[in-house]
Amino acid sequence: MMAQETIPTTRLDLSDAGIWHKAVPYEEFARMRREAPVAWNERHDGHKGFWAVASHEAIIAVSADTETYSSRHGVISLDDFDSAQNDARRTLLEMDAPQHGPMRKITFSGFSPKGISHLETAIRAKAVSLLEGLVDAGPFDAVSLLSKQLPISTLCSLLGVPAGRQEDMIRWSDLLIGSDDPDFLDPAYADFPEDERRMLPFGHPASLDAFAMGRDLAEARRISPQNDVVSVLANATVDGRPLTDNEFCNYFLMLVVAGNETTRHSISHGLKALADNPGEWARFRADALNPRLATGEIVRWASPVFFVRRVAMRDAHLMGANIRAGDKVAMYFISGNRDEAYFDQPDRFIIDRAQNPHMAFGKGGPHYCLGNHVAQLQIRILLEEMALRVARIEVEGPMDRLRSNHVHGVKSLPISLHSA
Repeated sequence: MMAQETIPTTRLDLSDAGIWHKAVPYEEFARMRREAPVAWNERHDGHKGFWAVASHEAIIAVSADTETYSSRHGVISLDDFDSAQNDARRTLLEMDAPQHGPMRKITFSGFSPKGISHLETAIRAKAVSLLEGLVDAGPFDAVSLLSKQLPISTLCSLLGVPAGRQEDMIRWSDLLIGSDDPDFLDPAYADFPEDERRMLPFGHPASLDAFAMGRDLAEARRISPQNDVVSVLANATVDGRPLTDNEFCNYFLMLVVAGNETTRHSISHGLKALADNPGEWARFRADALNPRLATGEIVRWASPVFFVRRVAMRDAHLMGANIRAGDKVAMYFISGNRDEAYFDQPDRFIIDRAQNPHMAFGKGGPHYCLGNHVAQLQIRILLEEMALRVARIEVEGPMDRLRSNHVHGVKSLPISLHSA
């Protein structure tokens, strides 16, 4: 008789948003990296289980092997969707070759270091304006008055969205990302049957409001193109044809959400880290440390996206796990960013960490985050301007975490900034 296969498993259900709402399960991930870097996560809510990938090495392997591990069947959710739902929800994130490359190329130059260089002056002016109103002003909520404001201002400039629509953009992003959080309950959500919601990107009817604004902007830009990403997207062609309405809307929505959320939450976690490690902030200011290194450490520490998902297209063996065709595979960047084999003292916040192969924006492969340069530019500028004005950052109350199994979100963070 053949011995039954022993399957490495997680000790927590990582799909449970309630676990993440309390705290990141760093201890479980450390155990997994030691004992089961690729472990099966069983679910008991009607959805199939998935493989949780915890080690830096295994994440790189999955990211690089796009023929084995496909993006087409869902990236941002651990739930199950049928083919029609996946097709309707498809954004750039959920595309494989040969579709992905030409679609990514449409906006690639607009998000390159050269393509975003013209934003630096406006980002710096916005950062200065925000800080001048907050330094020595007493306790305030860092999320609503600082972390949200800089990214959304930058994103509107980049896309070509009128400044008057910034609050709409923030609200839609909150609803789309926070659908598992009771603080972001939307009355319209219950009016949409589940089968209709499952056909929408991010599974929320707020998508439709964002689509409407995107269509209006596109119509105007086809008549009168501007120097913005929406003009590029609205007038783009793929394989000699214009984008379909669904392709344009889903692409636009992805930029709205991804361009806001990752930077916002990185800034929030970064402010908390600087407050909790005052010696590191003092070193940064006193020694004029490299702001690019500090930016890298903040995004490693924040890891604003917990995981991205793939689906195995064929049987594979990965670090002790026998993965079957059709299995879901989730790469936990937040674990890879604490991997002891790749980071010295990974559980410490070291503001000038030089060896920092973080994967906060992904790691290798064609899906490396399109907006990573924009995010890093904003964080770097904010650090530079804070260094001139802020001697000490003080936390004034508990941080309120987003209830989500996907985004390492911060809903509120009371702090005070004390002048230099």
